[in-house]
Amino acid sequence: MAEGLSFPRHSKNLSDQFRSLGYWNDDTLTTYIEKWAKETPKKVAIVAPNKEVTFKEWYTQSLKLANGLLKLGLKRGDVIAIQYPNTPEFLISYIGIALMGGVMCTLHMPYRAGEMAPLMNHGKTKAVICGDSDNKYNAPSTMVKLKGIVPTLEHIIVIGEKTSDHYNFSSLIEESNATPIVDPPIASDPCILCFTSGTSASPKGVVRTYETLTANARIYSPTIKLNSEDRVMVAPPFTHVFGLTCGTLALCWGSTNVLMPLFTPELYADRLINAKPTIVFSAPAHVAATIKAGLLDNVDLSSLKEVIIAGSVCPPEVAANLERRMPNGRSGQLFGMTETILIMQTPLDEKPEIRHSSTGRKTEGIDIRIVNPLDDKDVQTGEEGELLLRGYAIMAGYLNNDEANRTAFTKDGFFRSGDLATSDPDGNVIITGRVKDIINRGGIKINPTDIENILQAHPNIILAALVPMKDDVLGERICVFAPLTMDTKLTFKEMTEHLKKNGIAKMRWPEKLQIIDEMPMTPTRKIQKGELVKILEHQPSL
Repeated sequence: MAEGLSFPRHSKNLSDQFRSLGYWNDDTLTTYIEKWAKETPKKVAIVAPNKEVTFKEWYTQSLKLANGLLKLGLKRGDVIAIQYPNTPEFLISYIGIALMGGVMCTLHMPYRAGEMAPLMNHGKTKAVICGDSDNKYNAPSTMVKLKGIVPTLEHIIVIGEKTSDHYNFSSLIEESNATPIVDPPIASDPCILCFTSGTSASPKGVVRTYETLTANARIYSPTIKLNSEDRVMVAPPFTHVFGLTCGTLALCWGSTNVLMPLFTPELYADRLINAKPTIVFSAPAHVAATIKAGLLDNVDLSSLKEVIIAGSVCPPEVAANLERRMPNGRSGQLFGMTETILIMQTPLDEKPEIRHSSTGRKTEGIDIRIVNPLDDKDVQTGEEGELLLRGYAIMAGYLNNDEANRTAFTKDGFFRSGDLATSDPDGNVIITGRVKDIINRGGIKINPTDIENILQAHPNIILAALVPMKDDVLGERICVFAPLTMDTKLTFKEMTEHLKKNGIAKMRWPEKLQIIDEMPMTPTRKIQKGELVKILEHQPSL
């Protein structure tokens, strides 16, 4: 077992059960990078906007990096953070850290010192890999500042910049050899440390072992018929578990990773049109913003086999709108969380109305329940309740957070997702909102999700978010925040007429419309409703 990071683990009985059923095995990431480097050394494994890397090159550079990290004094079980976009260097770092038995801790690109310090302290980070400085952000100087805040931080490795103050990423590779690692990781070792998005609470750490990570790749991938000929594009950042696990799918199956360093509608469209991916993983906001910008009008999307949308609730019209532009493909949804990885998927052969409105059915090895949040009793099919999850891919618990762990699981071991859901007789699960997003307007519980979906279907609205406003009489009233498409306007009356036309009862209408230039988003394109509430707190009440 690796030294260093101590984290919650499943009981031996449960671990043995997962192995006996074939969910867990002895695979690590080393298993797959070595396999494809040997069997298909010249095949392109990574396609970036201005660079291609073969499986052999990927393995060799990662192995050299692994030896370079060991030469610095880092050892198996040490936590090595990375703050970098979706590039070949990120994937080389990912596998390099894995080869030497380290644990990669992901840090989102927008994060600065105050946001990164608690995460790095939480994981007792020993080293960090980052980019060089630009006009907006000086990553090396930020990491130097963090050295004074994170006592365990010893090494700063910079991609691009060569100075005497830091280790240089390329030099570390060039000056190291590609000899096999003497003490490689084993399947039960920790592989990655990710943090929850923190849209409504402080981020919590989740440690993933190779057992869960590679099992998820083996079990989930057949649901999308992934094979070695596919070109997989991942729009979410690799610094989030959604992006990273989807990128891992491509590695485990010998597919090509098509990279998009940072999201813009223009780059997203360019990658779809010119890089010719066959499978794409996106957040709803990626798709909606690109379509509404007109960038997918009258373009060739014939390469697309499937676009899989996840990360937040997807308005059905967004998925349907995209599919109409895919002559040979379909759009669908999946469900996953930092705590669960990828565990539900809409089948490719399902009817469009199911694929576009549901997150699909559970994959093998996963149990689900939908319960009344007040008493944990199962609800009837079609009734709304909280989604509970259990199985081989579910985390054993949060890192060093006993309080959160006490409330995260039921007595029989089901994880509380915090998502509201319903199910149909065929087992398709429809996510309807978040438990904590419910607005209590005078005793009437209002789930914002369907209202937000209807508003986002308005041609002038890019995104919509309903949040509660404090009220002395009703407790809470509703405000909707919305950025608009370019050169358009929207009045409160026009908004309510749109809701009326689409069958929303007046008692559920927002009572305030606030137009904003840009919606506050997490790096994975989830709306930060907490930030919107803060805006309201500094405004006079209705």
